[in-house]
Amino acid sequence: MFFKSVLAISLASAVSAHQNFHQFWVNDVSPGYEAAIRMPPSNSPVTDVTSNDITCNVNGNTVPSGKGTAKANAGDTIKVQWDSSSHPGPIQHFLFGPVDNAASATGIGSWIKIDEFDQTDGVWANEIMMANNMTYEFKLPTGLATGEYLLRSEMLALHGAQTIGGGQFYMGCAQLAITGTSASETCGPSIELPGAYNAEDPSIYIPNIYNGFDITTYTAPGGAVASCGAGSGASPVTSAVASASAPASAANATSAVVTEASSVSSAIIETLAPSPAVPTIEPVEPAPVTDVVEAPTATAAPVSSKKDSCKSKSATPTVAPVSTKKDSCRSKTAVPYPTGANNGTISSPTTLRTIASPAASAGLSTGGVALYGQCGGSTYTGSTVYA
Repeated sequence: MFFKSVLAISLASAVSAHQNFHQFWVNDVSPGYEAAIRMPPSNSPVTDVTSNDITCNVNGNTVPSGKGTAKANAGDTIKVQWDSSSHPGPIQHFLFGPVDNAASATGIGSWIKIDEFDQTDGVWANEIMMANNMTYEFKLPTGLATGEYLLRSEMLALHGAQTIGGGQFYMGCAQLAITGTSASETCGPSIELPGAYNAEDPSIYIPNIYNGFDITTYTAPGGAVASCGAGSGASPVTSAVASASAPASAANATSAVVTEASSVSSAIIETLAPSPAVPTIEPVEPAPVTDVVEAPTATAAPVSSKKDSCKSKSATPTVAPVSTKKDSCRSKTAVPYPTGANNGTISSPTTLRTIASPAASAGLSTGGVALYGQCGGSTYTGSTVYA
C-alpha cells in the first residue's frame, strides 16, 4: 500500500513537470490564452534533435496553422508564461522570418537567437521562473525588418542529461507581425533547425550533471545571440514556407484586429501596433484557477526512486523557497533581476495565471520523438525502463 502511494505521487509529479508554452504578452497586453500559438497535442518533450519537431513541436510544421497572428514592434517587451516545471535548465527565444504569412511558415530552416537565459548565481532559469509565476520577459531586437515571424520559445530540461539523448526539449511557436525599422534589415548569425543541435553537444549531454558540474559555466545550445541591422554581416534569413500560402500578407500589418481561427471560435486577437485610430487596449488579467494534473493511467511506467533527478541540486539565497504544491508557481516572493540573463529579465511576481489547464494529449509525439519513462507524459504507454 505504501509503495502504491509513493508510486502515485511520483507519477503525478512527473506528469506535472512536463510543460507547454501557453500565453504571451506584448507590452503587457495579451492576445489571449493559447491565442496565436501553435499548440502541440501533448505536453511531452521532444528528444530527437534531428526531427522536424525540434522547430515548433509535434505538428508545429503543419500549415496553414489555423492560428491568428499578433502584432508587435521591434524593441517591444515580450512576456511568456509556461507550465510549472522543476526540471533544471535554460530558456531561450528565436525568430524565423521575415515571411509574407506566418501562418504558412513551416519553421524548417534558418532561425536567429534573440534571447538566452541560462542561470544567475548558480540558479537555473527554470527555478527563477517558478518564483515568478513561470513568466519570463525579454525584448524583441531593434533593427528587425518589417514582416511576419515565428517566435520560438524553448525550455531545455537537463535532469536526464547524464545520458546521450537524455536532454528534453519543450518548445512552442507564436505568430507575430512585427513592424521593424525597414523592409530589408538583416540579423546574424543564424542557425538551421533541425541541424544546429547534436545529441552529444556539451550543452545537451552533461555526464557529470549531478557530480560536480559547475552551473555557472553552462551555455545553452544554438549559438550566439544575433545582432540586427547595419553591420550585422548577415544574409537574409531563408524561410521555408508552404507553397499553398494563405492570402494574408505583411502588407496588411496595419489592420486593427486579427481573427483567431479554429482554436478560439469567433474570438478577436487585439493587436498592438500603435495607431491614432486605434483606441488603447487595456490588458485583462485572467482569473486564477486551480491547476489540473491528469491522473496517471494504469499502464504508466514506474518511476525510479533512486534519486529525484527532477530537482536541481543548487540552492541560493536569491530565490524564494518553491512550494511543493501544484500551485508552486504562484510565488509571492520577488526575485532580484537576474544579472546572468542575456537580454531578458524575470518579471516581478504577478497574479497572472493561465486560465485553463493544458488539454490532455490527443496523441503522442511523432517523427522519431522518444519519451522517457522517468517523466511519463499524460498519455505515455511506452517503455518501463529508464533510458
